[in-house]
Amino acid sequence: MYPPFSPLRLWICASFSLLFIGQCQSQFRPPQVQITDSDTVGAGYAFIRQNDNEIENRAYLEPVFDKLFIQRTQGGKKISIVHIGDSHILGNFLTREVRDRMQREFGDAGRGLLFPYKLAQSNGAKDFLAETNCKWIGASCQRDLSPATNFGAAGFKLSTTNPRAELTFRMRDTATSESRFFTKVTVFQRKTALEYDLEVRDETSNQVAQLFIEDDYARSFYFDRPVGSVTIAAKKNTAQERTLTIDGISIENELSGVLYHSIGVNGGKYMDFARAKYFTQQVADLEPDLVILSFGTNESQGNTDPNYMRHTMDLLTKQILERNPSCRIMLTTPADSYLRGKGLNPHMAETSEMIRQFAREKGFALWDLFNFSGGENSSVLWKSNNLMTSDSVHYTKQGYALQGKLLYQSLMKGYNGFVEGKR
Repeated sequence: MYPPFSPLRLWICASFSLLFIGQCQSQFRPPQVQITDSDTVGAGYAFIRQNDNEIENRAYLEPVFDKLFIQRTQGGKKISIVHIGDSHILGNFLTREVRDRMQREFGDAGRGLLFPYKLAQSNGAKDFLAETNCKWIGASCQRDLSPATNFGAAGFKLSTTNPRAELTFRMRDTATSESRFFTKVTVFQRKTALEYDLEVRDETSNQVAQLFIEDDYARSFYFDRPVGSVTIAAKKNTAQERTLTIDGISIENELSGVLYHSIGVNGGKYMDFARAKYFTQQVADLEPDLVILSFGTNESQGNTDPNYMRHTMDLLTKQILERNPSCRIMLTTPADSYLRGKGLNPHMAETSEMIRQFAREKGFALWDLFNFSGGENSSVLWKSNNLMTSDSVHYTKQGYALQGKLLYQSLMKGYNGFVEGKR
């Protein structure tokens, strides 16, 4: 036990107070959300039709908007959004813009899903650090072309045979040095007789988290006091146990508000996630209210057959809804990009139209980024405005931030329209 006024105890109390204050700020506000100048795209990008930036079939999202409304005016609601996509989502630049703004307006329930991408030889989000004491073998669902693949929630997995393996996540933003605190850690691990058991702890506060909830695909641990880091350590209990496989972790602070999970894989397509056997099973443990699917860039790079692409969209959305029948789905069309970085991609418009038609046929919500961000060949304008990188497929941090603002705007326009309709 710590002395009453130890520096560590004061630090923990201050951290909890900040979380409590942030929670209070998410409640008892005017029902509608003001879209500020900082949430909008500057006048210098005339090719973006910002006034047309609205969600199609927004009425389908009313259950999500209703939970946001209750949280904003009364509190006590957790809204879980799972955003799945390709490399445009993997870097977290786009999704971070949406997450930060939504948590500002509706409360911060935690960072959500994390994966140590660097250990799997991939780029990834930079608002946390991952450290280890051993060697891991990593892979992504896009690299494995088998009809069914052995991947889960993050679309990546890490494995080691080291019985003393440790994996530490530190919630420290590499750009701002800011830390996030949390009390709940869900470890996505498919528990079998061959898998090591786990200990989840925090070295700074000298806490070992307690296991409260588990199933065949995930286990949730709770700390008594907020922490800024977590170590997941292997525990060998039987002679059979000889490996540790991690599909990702999710962190929460157990407060009401928004959880915005970001899941992306380089080169990812609809089919890569549909083939991942444990993906939708583990996504169900995130309890999504809204699943956003952002694909199309890589399908367009390969001139995917329209019938096959429709099949892959149908397969993935059915799998999601089978596990999460009450969640809502929103499809997004991709912003324009060059064909393999060399010029106009003639397939982008066709791919976007397929996504558009599929969303309308199924009654899903649609965010038509391709259309209102300039349409066919608009990547020339994005690039001339320093919004695209030199490969002419990916965007700069500024470009992704702009797209994130647009997505946030569209969600808030839909939400405000819902609130207006309640009057």
